[in-house]
Amino acid sequence: MKEKETKQIIDFDELINSHLTKKSYPKKIGRYYPSGIGDCLRKTWFTYLIPKEFDKDLLKIFQAGNMLHDFITDVIKSEKNSDVQLLEHEMPVKVERKDYTIAGRIDNLLSLKVDEKPILIEVKSSRLLPKYPKSEHIMQLQFYMYATKVWDGVLVYIQRDNLQTKTFHIRCRKQRAKQILERFDKLHYFLTNNKFPRPEYKLRKDKRILCNYCPYKNKCE
Repeated sequence: MKEKETKQIIDFDELINSHLTKKSYPKKIGRYYPSGIGDCLRKTWFTYLIPKEFDKDLLKIFQAGNMLHDFITDVIKSEKNSDVQLLEHEMPVKVERKDYTIAGRIDNLLSLKVDEKPILIEVKSSRLLPKYPKSEHIMQLQFYMYATKVWDGVLVYIQRDNLQTKTFHIRCRKQRAKQILERFDKLHYFLTNNKFPRPEYKLRKDKRILCNYCPYKNKCE
């Protein structure tokens, strides 16, 4: 016997949307974040001057990523994996520059018990596992290694639908760290002098497709 469609009692989509709703607060010029410095500099510039409301679908993806970060932390802390030790979780880092501050947090800090060697672990959730680490993620991890003076890091990508992972070993390069700091200098200069950065992604064939998903696409053009 075919069941009749029943009237929906609770709209869980609406409940989730309500739970994840966030207010968008203007970013303060002079305080910058490692997670955004690898993006198109013009896009990052826009986020300070024209803040956008958080997209609901994007908030859901971020929440799924946070849940996977917590899962990886539980895996690391598990007594079943005694060869690794979690030193700190979501450790804050801060670098004071002459005219501004760079602040962020590290998802996981691991220490291998074999030789007590500290390693920074940055966890990224992904729809599909990448063949190569993304440049913006490398840049973020490079900054964290520079800020903490931990010279080895690992980017861990975890696929959302099956928990498969792919890892990339990243060593801190002082020259690369210098370039990242210079990039922060540029962002601060453009913001404080009301100058327009170059549309970096639009000028790169491998990144141009991302412009289609940029909330500032019309403003940029």
